[in-house]
Amino acid sequence: MTISAVLVAIAVLLFEPWIATEAPHFAVGLGGILLLSLAAWAVPWDRFPPITIWAIPLLDFVAIAPFWSAARHALDGMSMLAAFPVVWLAWTGIRPVLAVTLGFLGASAVTWWPYVSGLAPFESPVTDPSPLRPALVAFLMLALGVAASVLTRSMDRQSEELAAALENAATRNRMLRTVVQNSDVGILVADRDGHDVLMNPAQRRLRSLGLPVGVSDGVEADLLVFEPDGSTPIPVGERPVARALRGESFQGRLLAVGTDGSQQHLSVSAAPMIDEQGDFDGTVVIFQNVTDLIGAIRARERFVAEVSHEFRTPLTSIIGYLDLALDESPDPVLERYLRTSIRNAERLLTLVSNLLDSSASPSTLALQQVDLARLARDSLESVQVQAQHTGLTLTSHLPVRLEVRADAVKIAQVVDNVLANAVKYTPRGGTITLSLRRVPQHSGEGCEREEEWAQLTVHDTGIGMTEQERGHVFENFYRTEHVRNAAVPGTGLGLAISRGFVRAHGGDITVASQRGVGSSFTVRLPVEGPAEE
Repeated sequence: MTISAVLVAIAVLLFEPWIATEAPHFAVGLGGILLLSLAAWAVPWDRFPPITIWAIPLLDFVAIAPFWSAARHALDGMSMLAAFPVVWLAWTGIRPVLAVTLGFLGASAVTWWPYVSGLAPFESPVTDPSPLRPALVAFLMLALGVAASVLTRSMDRQSEELAAALENAATRNRMLRTVVQNSDVGILVADRDGHDVLMNPAQRRLRSLGLPVGVSDGVEADLLVFEPDGSTPIPVGERPVARALRGESFQGRLLAVGTDGSQQHLSVSAAPMIDEQGDFDGTVVIFQNVTDLIGAIRARERFVAEVSHEFRTPLTSIIGYLDLALDESPDPVLERYLRTSIRNAERLLTLVSNLLDSSASPSTLALQQVDLARLARDSLESVQVQAQHTGLTLTSHLPVRLEVRADAVKIAQVVDNVLANAVKYTPRGGTITLSLRRVPQHSGEGCEREEEWAQLTVHDTGIGMTEQERGHVFENFYRTEHVRNAAVPGTGLGLAISRGFVRAHGGDITVASQRGVGSSFTVRLPVEGPAEE
């Protein structure tokens, strides 16, 4: 408003200088406006209640009235000077209704001032032909005040929402920064051009492990990165970071960094970032140090293998001597005792053998031509007595002969395990069906040749499993909650061992099951044996 008043004063002096000399209230009004502007700048209003700032726009009405009355005939639109204090009052956002009302009354007083004060040079309050002319200006100022008040309240709400959003974002940013900086997991964020955007302290420590001796810093190609065996180098283009920068997504990629003595094993996962257009916008790579976990797993495997081996030899000796004692015992009571001891010793030997098999590598195979149909019939006969004792019906659909190249001992153990589980988990009156057939299967993508596969299926009408239980059934030592609650004997190793044996042959074992309906276990083996022996 001060600038507008100064411009008005300059225009009056240039084009209507007589107004400044004949209307002294012109100078009074201009001086008042300048003085109020100085006060608005010089007074420390933040030390007073917010409403005290109203003093400036209210006094502006007092200064504008004589200034406007003196120059209103020389310059059109002088009444618009009242808009400044009107907007100021509304813009403060303090008591909106009172602010708009005071703005309307102040604008009315300014526009009606010449008609009631007798200061108009060419008019008098009595002879003015249209004393209602200024009313339009007052109502226009009222509309302007209402609009400014509404806009101010809207902007205040938006400002509050924006401030809340910024505070929330700042809080989340602090939380995220704290988590990232203090996490034991290495985190690397790179943009689409491969430049590092974020690398937390844990990742810097892990990265330093892969640097050659004497090198304090280096690029990705300089790092010593190996396969999990700790000795086979991973090509630069196949390393997790390089794959992640190509937009690949993966989880649990195991690798080793560093050399002997300081070598550590890492599990690496990556996920790409996608922008609004669906284009690759960078990647997030997570590095987790699993050295202790791998060491614990290896220690457990060694312990199980050593203990199982130490148990197997004396148990075999015990069973042998019990058999000799049974052959030479004439006492029926003693014979019953000996048979019970042999049976329990054999069960214990089976458990120990399972533990030893689970700790040993399933990839060591003694391959030969095996009649899988004959092997299946033998397994079926081995559970016949137990099935009849529990009231189960055994059926089979077996060919006369089906030869595969396989390890007879391991495949026999697979069939025994699957059949034994079916008998164990099928209630009295149920049915177990064993079927075997030859099926074609493509050997691989882009290959026209079809391989012959042997497919063995064991279907039962037993207790079945839920979808969640099916996802864990091939894990070591896993037993369903229902089986544990029912105290059904077992170790939870049979299916895990079986899958290891089947996969070592280049095949696979799958399960389809529904709780309360039954289960179907399907074993598929290549007739010609594993691709690489």
